[in-house]
Amino acid sequence: MIKKVILAFVALLLVLPAAACGPAPAEEIKIGAIMDITGALSGIGSIIRDGAVLAVKEINEAGGINGKQVKLIVEDGATDTTQGFEAVKKLVEVNGCKVIIGPMISPAVIASGPYVAERGVVIVSPSATSPEITDQDWRQFVFRTCTSDILQGEAMTQLILEKGYKKVATLVVDNTYGAGIEEVAKEKLAGKAEIVATIKYDLAKLDYLTELQIIKDQNPDAIIHVGYHDDAQIVYKQALQLGLDSILWVAAEGVYSDYTLEMVEAAEFMEKAVIGTSPIAPEGLSTFEEFAAAYEADFGIPPGVYADTVYDATKMVALAIEQGGYDGAKISEALLEIGQNYPGVSGIITFSPVGDRISGDFEVWKVVKEAGEYKYERVKVISL
Repeated sequence: MIKKVILAFVALLLVLPAAACGPAPAEEIKIGAIMDITGALSGIGSIIRDGAVLAVKEINEAGGINGKQVKLIVEDGATDTTQGFEAVKKLVEVNGCKVIIGPMISPAVIASGPYVAERGVVIVSPSATSPEITDQDWRQFVFRTCTSDILQGEAMTQLILEKGYKKVATLVVDNTYGAGIEEVAKEKLAGKAEIVATIKYDLAKLDYLTELQIIKDQNPDAIIHVGYHDDAQIVYKQALQLGLDSILWVAAEGVYSDYTLEMVEAAEFMEKAVIGTSPIAPEGLSTFEEFAAAYEADFGIPPGVYADTVYDATKMVALAIEQGGYDGAKISEALLEIGQNYPGVSGIITFSPVGDRISGDFEVWKVVKEAGEYKYERVKVISL
């Protein structure tokens, strides 16, 4: 009898700690995200990240995915090819993610493509725009909720041609983002305007007087500029010093950040000389307005460029997991099906057979100075 009492007591002691801890937590569904919180795109990286944060919050508040809560695991891509790729590997090999939102930049997506295809992991980038991504043989596992720069390059050259300019220079960051838009510009301007200088510059150099002097010597009517906000500050400050503010500059969305305007000389130059393009949701789209209100309520600022496409990417991934389960190949298959006239907050998303978004709207912006402060102002919208 004494032995039975002792055994019963021991059994009770083994049960009590487990009971005190409560029920085991429900299984989570992991979605990775690679956002450029540091580096040349740090001024917009956290803003884009928060679009994914908002989407996951809404998904979980609505019951999660098939009753399971979503865990968003964010890694810093640092606007760097190697670090972006290493972040992909960490999310896959350490965290066990089967789907990743990002990387943000095209070179990191291109570096990661063969790896994720080999391991059956899906990546959906909200902002990697290089045309070089389109025809890669690993595209089954790589999607984009942003448009290719084939469309943005067309919008930029349209602004030059409609003004009748005949001598054009290109000044682009030396990576696939810059090279992609430069190639589109050359194609669209062929037979209509002369390319008098083509300059690729080092993102990290942060001194571009030599490159700018080469362009000045060619006396162009217009300059196509592709870069990020860190380097853009220096480019525009030094262009002001060289008197290049009487030439039209047409900039891509990489420079479109409040951070660029924080350097007074850069902002002054942009007001005098720069217009640019940036992808936007269609004007008056009610779903975007609802998203923007929710975003501002949570984060205290309006959503910036690509905050809407990252939100759409996250919501589409959740639907794909709901339909196909937590398996890369099935997520990929479901995304192609979902991405046929998907009603996103960034507009209707239709994927091509390889996962590229096939249409979009672009804001044409300029910089104005009001009450002593520089800010961006919309000029018009181009739909392509």
